[in-house]
Amino acid sequence: MTVPMRTQNYSSAHWNCWNVPVRWLAIFFVAALAAQAASITVNLGQTAQNFTMNGTGPNASGLGTYVVTMGACSASNGNTTCTLSGSFTGSTPGFTNGTYSLVSTYVGTGPSPFIGVEQSAGSNFFSFSSIPQTATITLTLTTPTGTVVAPLYANGQFPPGVGFGFIYSTPACSGTAVSSCTVSQIGVTSGSTITGVVTGTATFVQASHTYYFSQLAVAGGFQTTLTYVNYTPNTITCKTDFYSDSGTPLPVPFKQGTNASRTDELAPGHVIHDQTVANPTNTLSQGWAQATCDGPVAASVLYRYFQNETAIGEAGVNAETVPTTKFATFAQTRTGIAYANPSTTEAVNVTVTVISSTGSKLASTTIKLGPLEHGAANLGPLLNLQSFTGFVEITATGPIISLSLNAEAFPVFSSLPAGDLPSDTALVSP
Repeated sequence: MTVPMRTQNYSSAHWNCWNVPVRWLAIFFVAALAAQAASITVNLGQTAQNFTMNGTGPNASGLGTYVVTMGACSASNGNTTCTLSGSFTGSTPGFTNGTYSLVSTYVGTGPSPFIGVEQSAGSNFFSFSSIPQTATITLTLTTPTGTVVAPLYANGQFPPGVGFGFIYSTPACSGTAVSSCTVSQIGVTSGSTITGVVTGTATFVQASHTYYFSQLAVAGGFQTTLTYVNYTPNTITCKTDFYSDSGTPLPVPFKQGTNASRTDELAPGHVIHDQTVANPTNTLSQGWAQATCDGPVAASVLYRYFQNETAIGEAGVNAETVPTTKFATFAQTRTGIAYANPSTTEAVNVTVTVISSTGSKLASTTIKLGPLEHGAANLGPLLNLQSFTGFVEITATGPIISLSLNAEAFPVFSSLPAGDLPSDTALVSP
């Protein structure tokens, strides 16, 4: 039997629906927004627990209503947790097989507050008409390479791209008698119940987190240490790409080898803290880097300066996460700045302006950066200034990344505040 299934967009306490065809006794499907390109779909195998719907009779429009209980439930500390679990399969690399648990929680120890309503007269499909904002629905996938937690409902809404649905295998009905053991008949019959194991599908968008490093310094006395901290309970993979000043791939020497890209997998609680291994007597090589991780990490780089194999100066800088068009921070003659254009298609003009401590404009220059290009300089030589103290403004015609390092007492040096500003910020020197 083929019947219409619907998706719903959460709005207040009700749902707006549209048709999606599926087969047999589908229970429901939820999709807050159309799935995005990065979405992952897995097939949920038969559950070890029953999915239960208690009919509560027709509403004022004659449509059946239900109390929906998703799995086996237990109460603790005034809250209730219900679980559906089983094995899953899929076609996305990293999600081809494993086990899953779909857990719904709500405040209280009474009946489920997940309320459904029949989508149309005689339909075997329903929409949620009410879910408490304090309730949660979470899908946890355990794979051979780690565990991924995907929130399906939280803070009163379904995240973009989220969807899930189930189909009864061999349901059983009880309570008030119904003419046939179907979802549609249960809904219009108060006191009736349909229950049984189910199979289904789930779709979620795996979050992508991007981190930018405005400067790499390798050889010429410098080594750069790349640091990622996985503070989450999930395994996270980060791919880091290194670029030269000209925007071409930059091979960077680590103990694992010299490559223009590296991939690191961090188990829950694990840390990557990896220093380059360049020959310090080689000519300085510089550039920038961009990392894409499938989960949040604490990302940073450490610049360390050596003399005779002894570290005599270093500075740590947190990764940037959002490119912008304006920056302002303290500066003086030996302040070092770095900047990069993360766009793969658009060139930008970067203007560097120095303002004295009394607010006077001292000098300015404009540099053109092609896609993925990078630059770095000390402000005195860059602007032909012998001595000054004040601040630097960096503006660009498109979003860039940038950092500044204080080198007043070099070889002792340190990071300065990132200085990134919203693009609509009014500056002293436009």
